[in-house]
Amino acid sequence: MLFLALVVALYGLLVGVDLKHDDGAVWKPRLGLDLQGGTRITLQAEASSGDVTPEKLREARDIIDQRVNATGVSEAEVTTQGGNQVIIEIPGERRGNIVDQVGKTAQLRFRLVWAAAQGATGQPLDDAARAKAEKAVADVDWTKLSLDQMIAAETDSPATLPKQYSDGVAALQQLAAGFQCSPDGNQVEDVPSRPLVTCDPTNGQVFVLSPSVIEGSQVKKAEQVYDSQRSQWVVSIAMRDAGSKVFDAVTTALTPQQKSFAIVLDGEVLSAPTSQAVIRNGQSQIQGSFTSTSSKALANQLTYGALPLTFKVNGVSVEGPSLAGSQLQAGLLAGGVGLVLVMGYLLLYYRGLGLVAIGSLLMAAAVSYAMVLLLGQSLGFTLTLPGIAGLIVAIGITADSFIVLFERIRDEVRDGKSLRLAVESGWDRARRTILAADGVSLLAAVILFIFAIGVVRGFAFALGLTTIIDVIVVFLFTKPLMSLLASTTFFGKGHKLSGFDAAHLGIGERAVDQSGPARARTGGRA
Repeated sequence: MLFLALVVALYGLLVGVDLKHDDGAVWKPRLGLDLQGGTRITLQAEASSGDVTPEKLREARDIIDQRVNATGVSEAEVTTQGGNQVIIEIPGERRGNIVDQVGKTAQLRFRLVWAAAQGATGQPLDDAARAKAEKAVADVDWTKLSLDQMIAAETDSPATLPKQYSDGVAALQQLAAGFQCSPDGNQVEDVPSRPLVTCDPTNGQVFVLSPSVIEGSQVKKAEQVYDSQRSQWVVSIAMRDAGSKVFDAVTTALTPQQKSFAIVLDGEVLSAPTSQAVIRNGQSQIQGSFTSTSSKALANQLTYGALPLTFKVNGVSVEGPSLAGSQLQAGLLAGGVGLVLVMGYLLLYYRGLGLVAIGSLLMAAAVSYAMVLLLGQSLGFTLTLPGIAGLIVAIGITADSFIVLFERIRDEVRDGKSLRLAVESGWDRARRTILAADGVSLLAAVILFIFAIGVVRGFAFALGLTTIIDVIVVFLFTKPLMSLLASTTFFGKGHKLSGFDAAHLGIGERAVDQSGPARARTGGRA
């Protein structure tokens, strides 16, 4: 009953998901690039300083792979090509927007707010005036500013800075007065050691910001969180020790005056929250106009670090499936033939017991299919041919478990025990063997998943999943079913089609006690 309740619950979840989306897609597994095609993106690497080295390209490939395939089961493939290109292949419909998630450098910085205004306060600067002001800012050595001086420039005024910074401050004010904020994005040069004039594109507010006080590399962990009180998605971040100490100092100084600090991503202000409490543990949140998708993408970018190279899109194309059609049909046909042969052998050798094994295989298939569908909806798990191979291999693992159990029970019957007692004592001996064998398979799948890359991880995931399902089916379905069948006349009295008749077990005739259970007789004597 427990197992049947589990199966009903799994398919009940699928019905709930189907009602939510109302498109019927939940009942079809997500297929990988080799089976359904997808999007192929070519990124051209460019180094901001130095050359595009193989080491930097490999590092970029690894970071992009983690961003695009964070769960390890969505079967996206990221490879390098030609010494300066990264190829991204994403299963499914056209997804050119994936470039926005994986190609960004995600340079996150925390800066103090020296000045803020709701939009430009003066006429836009012409190119010559802007270049002159930017040069004036660049000519100042801002690296000699201490954290206390930068904090004082916010809590008091930028005029409190030493005189050698006055020309730079005036240039910053000139740039801010003529800054034109575009909701479609703003190209600004974000140099961490210099102050920055930029804006929040969601509301047009223009900021004059201090040099960076905390770099994105100080972010220890970032994750997507839904703030139920504000009914919005946020990104929760945890700082490393160095960043946490600066956060402590900054919020200690800003909180009494309700001053703000800015969270800047790639030169644009994500949020400029007022410091309302001293943050001593380095735990904070980034708030903005996030959706579920954008907050998840930002969390992945921050968690997996900044790219060592910059990239431009060199091509986006829709690829057709490479292994569909006859090859996929041939693979499924091979799996079907193998399943039929296993079922035929079980029926031929175990007779009635074979029906128990077939029923268990069908239950395992039902649970596996439900899990593939649910994982496809929740983790983006996609099926490729290697993944299907992992599911087919599980047929043999599951059949092995049945054979171990059946042989133990038959051994107990040969020793003269009734079928009821044989089921219990045989189970005590068989379950240790089953757990040991499945434990080895699961360990192999985990190791393969950790150290493998690409579609091999899909094979390992499918193998590990079905191994766990095998244990559940044997413990919650096969063994209870055997205990139930042992009390029936067909199995308990050793019908010739049950698999427990004396001739099939290789023992003498069987007699039945008055109480009902069958006993073995060898040589014509009890």
